[in-house]
Amino acid sequence: MIKVALVQFDSVPEQTDHNLDQMERIVQTAIGNGARWVMFHEGCLTDYTPQLDKLAEPVPDGPSCRRMMLLAAKANAYVSFGMSELDGTKRYITQVFVGPAGLVYKYRKSWLWRDDDKGYRNEWERYDTGTGPERFEIDGITATCFICADGVAPRCLERARLERPEVVFYPNNRERLPDFPVFGAYARQIGAPMLVTNRVGMSWDYDCQGGCAVFDADGKVLAKANRNGDEEVLYYTLTIH
Repeated sequence: MIKVALVQFDSVPEQTDHNLDQMERIVQTAIGNGARWVMFHEGCLTDYTPQLDKLAEPVPDGPSCRRMMLLAAKANAYVSFGMSELDGTKRYITQVFVGPAGLVYKYRKSWLWRDDDKGYRNEWERYDTGTGPERFEIDGITATCFICADGVAPRCLERARLERPEVVFYPNNRERLPDFPVFGAYARQIGAPMLVTNRVGMSWDYDCQGGCAVFDADGKVLAKANRNGDEEVLYYTLTIH
């Protein structure tokens, strides 16, 4: 059994140091409450921004990753968080996983959102694509990850299913999450418990409402946070079969 903490908090666009301070505080509190895994939402370090030349960072050698790795090592715990990654001339929407021994894994969003640029959310304009879900191991558990708009791609869900994970990480950064049966169907198709995060607060002109949740492998909601836009840490003790 693993106690997880799914975090919905108001990360301020382009204020990396402020957001890291808040994340560190939340992680320390969550670990104090017995959590082993602490999971934040997509892009929580900087949110969406047109200033990627200034704000995107390497993984794992950038200052934010180094700070979070030090925190995870001190806490003897695992932390997952979203950021804009810089790799040479390429930029990715990346979910990073760190633990007591340093970097565990990074997943790069692959099915990018294409829309008008309200709130700087036309991902095609600013980011490169990843290569899709793959298997990785965290804390002795076989896992996979995909990010927000990835979930609307049937190929993404099928590739995740083929990895036969014991748990799925699904971070989001959107105004409102769909009704529970939508995400429940994802967990059921993949055949594994699914951990969902989403931000709260103002992402430029989007007022995000949260909705962190834990689903079992049959798509049933095991635990859920508020969808009223309030900051919250959702705790759940996950049993891996």
